[in-house]
Amino acid sequence: MTKRHIPLLFLLVLAPAACNRGGGQQPISGPPSPAGWEVRYNATLALAHRGSDHIKDDRAWEILREILDEEQQLRNFRHKLKDGTEVSDEGPARLTVISALQAVNELHRRRPDIDLSGLNDRIDALTKSKNIAVSTEAKRTQQTLGQK
Repeated sequence: MTKRHIPLLFLLVLAPAACNRGGGQQPISGPPSPAGWEVRYNATLALAHRGSDHIKDDRAWEILREILDEEQQLRNFRHKLKDGTEVSDEGPARLTVISALQAVNELHRRRPDIDLSGLNDRIDALTKSKNIAVSTEAKRTQQTLGQK
């Protein structure tokens, strides 16, 4: 993806979330990830972007799978409405998922020898996302990995 595409990606992810702010949002059900998830996510995505062998360590792999869980990201990124109800902050949540998909693409480009088939179920689920930017990036990732 070129830098030219990044503004379009932001529009596709953030515009629908901004349009829904204040109305029609569902309260969050379920817990966020344990404290420190932001640091763990950044470290894991850095491993993937670098093509590190450590991405296959059990903990890093588990975190990568978690980042690719759209529902979990919608629970992690939240804000309070004026009435005190917590709702998902959809833009950053979905941007995190897209970043993880891009990291998987880069990991595959740098290290085609690493077996990424353990991510197939998460990537398949993301192709069915209600958010067009997420589903499009997931389909692109499938193509990159030769899944479909």
